[in-house]
Parts: sequence; C-alpha cells; structure tokens
Amino acid sequence: MAHQEPETPAQSARPRFQKRSDVVAERLKRWIVDTELQPGDRLPQEKQLIDEFGVSKGTVREALKALEVQGLITVSTGPKGGARIAKVPLETAARLLDNYFFFEDLSVDDLYRLRLMVEPELAYIVAPLITDDDLEALERVVAFCDCAPVDPAVERDQRMADLDFHDILAERCPNPLIRFSCRFINSLIKKGFVYQQLFDSVDGRGKIDNMETMVADGNRAHRALIAAFRNRDADQARALMLDHMREAYAHLRRMEVTLKGGFLDNP
Repeated sequence: MAHQEPETPAQSARPRFQKRSDVVAERLKRWIVDTELQPGDRLPQEKQLIDEFGVSKGTVREALKALEVQGLITVSTGPKGGARIAKVPLETAARLLDNYFFFEDLSVDDLYRLRLMVEPELAYIVAPLITDDDLEALERVVAFCDCAPVDPAVERDQRMADLDFHDILAERCPNPLIRFSCRFINSLIKKGFVYQQLFDSVDGRGKIDNMETMVADGNRAHRALIAAFRNRDADQARALMLDHMREAYAHLRRMEVTLKGGFLDNP
C-alpha cells in the first residue's frame, strides 16, 4: 500500500464539497470584476448564463439567489426584470458579520482596543475633508444630546445619537476599511452594551450611577472635536478623539456590561 503523507492543517481545513451553485456564484463574481460591471448594470439573461457556465437553469437560479442574499445583485420580475449589480449596503455587510460573532462573548475590552486604534485615525483623516454640511449635522447631534431627556425613550435616542456623531465622521472617510470598521463597531455598541442592557429592562438604567458623567464627558468631547474640525486641525482632532475614546472606555468598563448573542436584534 502506498504511503500517504498526513494532511497539513491548511489541507484539512479545506471544504470537502462545494455546491455547484456556490461555485457558479463565485465564478459570477469573478466575471463581474473581469467585465468591469458597476452597480446598476444588468447581468446577462438566464439563458446566456446557462450557456456561459455550462450548468442547468436550477443551478443558475440558485447562484443568483445566493448573490442576492449577499447583497451583490437585485433581482426583479416582469418584462423589464432580471438581475442587476448592486452595491452591498453597510447594513447587509454588518448583518452577515454579526453572524460570525453570534456565539462570541465580546467584551468592552475587545471593542475598545480596536476603537482606540481606528477612531483617532478616522478623526485625523477626515479633519481636512469635513464639509459645512457635516459640521451642521455634528452640531445638531450635540444640540440634541445636550437637552435634558424627558423620559427614558428620549434618553435612549440621545445615546444612539452619540454614536451617530461618529457615523457622520465615518461616512466622510475615504478609506473603506476604516469607514466600515468604525460603522460596524458603532452598530455593535448600539445593539449591545448600553442600549439593550440599560433601557430594555425596568431597573437597568437605575443601576448605572455614572451615566450623567459619561454623557457630560461625551458632549464636551464632541464639542471640542467640532472646533478642531472647523480649524482643519488633524493633529488636534486625533488627540481629542483618543482622549474621548479613553473616557468612553473607562465609563463602559465601570458599567460592567458585556455583549451577548441577543445584540443581533435591532435596537
């Protein structure tokens, strides 16, 4: 009997079987890149795809459905229907990534070690790129968060707006990896730490004795950041954001909250 070499870890991790429709979906993605199709462009008709890839109608339809679920195409029916290229929405990408973390016990430490790295860099990058409209949007967030909340629902909305401030900055960032990282982290915080655990239980909010200090520190930091952005001072914006992240990290650690699988529900 011939001697067989043991499999390497990489070989043993390879999938043993891949559905034909998944293979076609991957080939379709490569074909889209090779042909330089852009969002809004129409894919060839079903018959052409069958001929192109040499598979059955059912396999093509399964492949298109997979791409639709991934957000890469939209499919419509009717005489003018068919498949069109789509740009994957951030919400779709975040939802798919959520599934990866569903059974991970993410902690405040896990998120803020990353947030401490990316948010100051985000502030540095966008400082010279911030528009007047961006500044007005940031000012509106601060004004809303400065108001005394009349009930828990308003207070919850204000804490959401605290993170909207950072989403506005992320949308101005030309680096797609930093932009997505910041938005995804913010979505985790919105769905997890503060909002479900503090506002979705009767006594959750009452157990937090440092909320007022956290809110005041956050508003002060946001106002200082806006001033740095108005001056187009990238170095100052980065330093201020680093201080802001350190303060926020300390406040959330004191709350002793963690992320659970339930964070996947919409806030």
